[in-house]
Amino acid sequence: MKNKNTILIILGIILIILIGFYWISQNRLNIKNSGQQNQNGVITEETGAGVNNQVNNKQSQNKIITDDFSVNLPDGWEQTSPGMGISAMAVKINEEIGDPAAQKINFQSYFAVVYDTLQGKSIKEYLQTVKNQLLQVVPDVVFNKEQDIMINGKPAHTIEAELVQQGINFKVLMVLIEGKEGDVWTISFNTTKSNWEENGEIFYSVANSFVLNK
Repeated sequence: MKNKNTILIILGIILIILIGFYWISQNRLNIKNSGQQNQNGVITEETGAGVNNQVNNKQSQNKIITDDFSVNLPDGWEQTSPGMGISAMAVKINEEIGDPAAQKINFQSYFAVVYDTLQGKSIKEYLQTVKNQLLQVVPDVVFNKEQDIMINGKPAHTIEAELVQQGINFKVLMVLIEGKEGDVWTISFNTTKSNWEENGEIFYSVANSFVLNK
């Protein structure tokens, strides 16, 4: 059941565009009221796979660090309070979105990290399940540029996708990284197609910075 529920969370992250970006903007971390700030000015909060996960306070600047993993936070991006089932989330603040339709829903590029167990599946089989579920919701989604890579010693699989919702052309990068013992970490990067050129390289750089804690 967990596997199915987590895949639904991944789909929800991709399809946040269906309900607009308002809730992310409203849930952006407030350093004074919602988080703790260390001497480097980095926010700490509870994230990660465990329900009662305790945050590692040894933060480095421009990184999201939890008990389970660390990942770079690019300049101009801000960590947000993640929704239920999401380990970490960040949004590109003050982004110039040229698409008028995307402006109407207050869309900003974002990425999210989600944890799941493979339950005996390979990463490719797991990804195919995600793709099949997404096709049921958005039949016109186009998948392209799939590749197998290694990220800090861990097998990973990347796939780019394009979809149109509310008259807006979106582009998504999904990166699935094999965990330690039959589990998987999925990073979903979402932006508009017109903003892909400035964000695509950043997305891959962030994905390649993902490190599981020992």
